Amino acid sequence: MTRPRLLLVLAIVMTAGVVLAAREDVRIQPYPIDRGTRVLATFTARDAWTLAVREMLQKSLEVTFEFDAELRRPAPFLFFDRLLARARVSSSAKFDTLSGDYKVARMRNGRTVTSDRRDKEADVREWLTTIDQVALDPVEPLEPNEDYYVHVSLMIRPRPVVSLWSLLPLGRPDDSGRTDFPFVR
Repeated sequence: MTRPRLLLVLAIVMTAGVVLAAREDVRIQPYPIDRGTRVLATFTARDAWTLAVREMLQKSLEVTFEFDAELRRPAPFLFFDRLLARARVSSSAKFDTLSGDYKVARMRNGRTVTSDRRDKEADVREWLTTIDQVALDPVEPLEPNEDYYVHVSLMIRPRPVVSLWSLLPLGRPDDSGRTDFPFVR
């Protein structure tokens, strides 16, 4: 292979990797309230429910969808964006083979918020993939007429597919999303 062709193939492979890494499957709706002292974020990752996740549940494995939500303010030029608030919300489900229903639980920052039982798979799918109105409390009130964004990343445990990324200690999120919004008072 000649040098120009090799460079072209390498450029195509790198571009494809960037495009695949940039997919965003988590949809986010931020709502600033209380004069900018709090932001409520609702997010959903319906595409994260796959056949592999369904099969893990049917085998009575506990499946956990762990969402990390961050409220950030973009920084100028090459500086890091400022982190204003962070919340970790996880939803878990496990099929109980004796009773034929699912045990579900939701945790926020390591503490159990609610737990319940569901008998339909569709309800469990909704429970795992949709998080409603998570409060992000910034360290300082939002400034009027400034841009902010909410970034959410999703990790599914246990990993449905073993890959090189899943073997690394921090791993790579299964899905992520970002929504920009201006705060107008």
